[in-house]
Order: sequence, then C-alpha cells, then structure tokens
Amino acid sequence: MQKLTLKLDCSVLYDEDLNKYLTSLKGVNLVKIDKNNFDIYIEYNSNIISLKILKYEILYCLNLLRIPSIIGFDKHSTCMISKKKIVIKDLCCEYCLKGMMEDLLEIEGITSAYTDFDYTNKKGVNIYITYDENLITNNSLEEIERKFNNK
Repeated sequence: MQKLTLKLDCSVLYDEDLNKYLTSLKGVNLVKIDKNNFDIYIEYNSNIISLKILKYEILYCLNLLRIPSIIGFDKHSTCMISKKKIVIKDLCCEYCLKGMMEDLLEIEGITSAYTDFDYTNKKGVNIYITYDENLITNNSLEEIERKFNNK
C-alpha cells in the first residue's frame, strides 16, 4: 500500500466531488481532503494504479491539467532518507516552480519536496527534498538542479 500527500496551490478542492471521484478509481483505498490546507492524502495500490496516473486523475478532476498546481508532496516513505536543498537561482515564474514540483513527484527515489517560495522573490528559491539514496544518487540530484536552473 502506497501513501501520498499532495499540496496544491488552489482553492478548488471540492471535497465531496473529488473524494467520490478518487475513491471510485480502481486501486485507490482511502482519500482524505484537507480543504483548509489544500492537501489531498491518498492510500493506493501502485500495482493497480501508478503514481503518474493518480496525479493526472486528480488534476483532471480539478480541471487543472493545463495549470501547474502542485507545490509540495510527501510519498510517506519508510526507507532511510537523506535530505537535499535544490536552489533555483533565478526562477522564471511560479508556474515553472510548480512544473518542477510535478517533475520531482514522478522521479522514483524522491520521497518528498516542498518550497519556501513566497510568490515575490524569484532569486534563490529553495526546494527541499528527501530521497532514498538506494534509488537516486547525488549526481542525479545535481543534474536535476542544473536542469531546473536552465529552464
């Protein structure tokens, strides 16, 4: 059983509709929505529904497929995790940051990510991640940071 918490940058969490839709998906066992904090907690069977499909189902239901909206996530990993800070030297816009968060969500081995972005200062924006060293190397993380800084 996999667990996932997504933090969204939106106030369109229709508790009843979203909950009903997600719990109807094959492989989704539990959904909890915190409308005050814009968090969605899900327990699911990754052998039945992949993380990528689950993400798209959530964004589809909320009509957010064209608007990057994920500002943080936690895969609730129980493995030994390490921490790293990725610094975006000169962020283009908030949508680029949210796109980066979506990219990080889909990378196997990255277990959580959040940012300190204040929607004002675009210089030196930090993304704090945790990761499983058995699945992702420091070199891979440095490559991700280079890619994010060249967008």
